[in-house]
Amino acid sequence: MEMEELERKLSAAGADYRNIPVPKNMEEKLNKSLRDAGKAHKFRIPSIAAAAMIAVVLLPNTGAGIAYAMGSIPVVGKLFQAVTFRDYQYEDDRFHADVQIPQITAKDLDPGQQSTGTFGELEETIEQINFDIEETTKQLIAEFESSATLGESYNDLVIRHETVTDDEHYFALKLFIYQGAGSGTQSCKVYTIDKASGKQIQLGDLFREDSDYNSRISENIREQMRAAVTEDAGNTYWVDREDKPDMNWKGLTAEQDFYFDTDGNLVLAFDEYEVAPGFMGAQEFTVEKSVYGDLLK
Repeated sequence: MEMEELERKLSAAGADYRNIPVPKNMEEKLNKSLRDAGKAHKFRIPSIAAAAMIAVVLLPNTGAGIAYAMGSIPVVGKLFQAVTFRDYQYEDDRFHADVQIPQITAKDLDPGQQSTGTFGELEETIEQINFDIEETTKQLIAEFESSATLGESYNDLVIRHETVTDDEHYFALKLFIYQGAGSGTQSCKVYTIDKASGKQIQLGDLFREDSDYNSRISENIREQMRAAVTEDAGNTYWVDREDKPDMNWKGLTAEQDFYFDTDGNLVLAFDEYEVAPGFMGAQEFTVEKSVYGDLLK
């Protein structure tokens, strides 16, 4: 798969920046920009190549090296269609951008469904998600163009997307982002929609209020980290650090990026630096339904 090959190449490049400290002020800078735009959203700073359900982004053609292309990608689900509205390309000796800018729309609903509250909820959800990704992408491209204008150092921006869940219950689209400037950073953002309600949901929405899902699932992930270190001493995670206990991963949050795999298991997605040093890149952990199934709503 093209996406998997791209991820492997980006991960391989991580060996060149082993133990790079977390970039300072990255998250604050992006979130401030989004707040200034009128709507702040959780976004953990860039990391692996990406894009997703995105609204129209009207970006000026600022140089001969930039090109836009119109196109589309196949239908991604019975209720959804993702269309690549624009591509953003930039290429010179030191700067490279390859960005897909799609949009998600609802489709194939009969008139009866379109008149229901669920359809109205779905329309609002799609609008909110598209706006979120539009603002995020515009900000990333603006930062890239600023660097290219200054002409200092090197810079790469790659954005891709992948449908990671599309079953009878949920649709989830994962946004991958890679930014390279000497080294590189990888991140992801997953948008999960409950098809029954038409709402975008967070991890905490899946579980009963009285359940302690966080502790149970977080400990399962820690066990996977320990097993990975035992299997390969080259693996490093923020777990069991007695010398620097403050660095240990604190556990899941209610807004943790997630999706379901084809077997119905929960997959938790983490940006670079969240659970491990930078050289480990972005991380994902699959937690089998048997671990948490009795805690679901």
